[in-house]
Amino acid sequence: MALVKIPAESRTVEGESNVREYLSGAGIDYQVVPTIPLPSSAPASEVLAGYAGAIEELKARGGYTTADVIDVKAETPGLDAMLARFNSEHWHDEDEVRLILEGRGLFHIHPASVPCSRSKSSQAI
Repeated sequence: MALVKIPAESRTVEGESNVREYLSGAGIDYQVVPTIPLPSSAPASEVLAGYAGAIEELKARGGYTTADVIDVKAETPGLDAMLARFNSEHWHDEDEVRLILEGRGLFHIHPASVPCSRSKSSQAI
């Protein structure tokens, strides 16, 4: 379940349709795809193969070219150093699809009212 927290307004947007509607205003397409039963130990190749249909559909619709798997667990070697790289804002050269299978992630989105030098959207599933 996704939550969108809007600190400037002291509010949180919840629920799939509410989140989808709010993010669409920022140019972000949010959707939920059916879960493919995979073991948590599945290698990246198996995850990509399991979700190939959904990934290919999103790539075709959004013009995306790549897909990869990031598997982060508490026991991941060098986890603190890896997470420290994300403590400051960074950009990617292209838009991205984010398929979150389990756990949680935090994404900061610049609202249109806040000037920034680059604008990118992400697609979350």
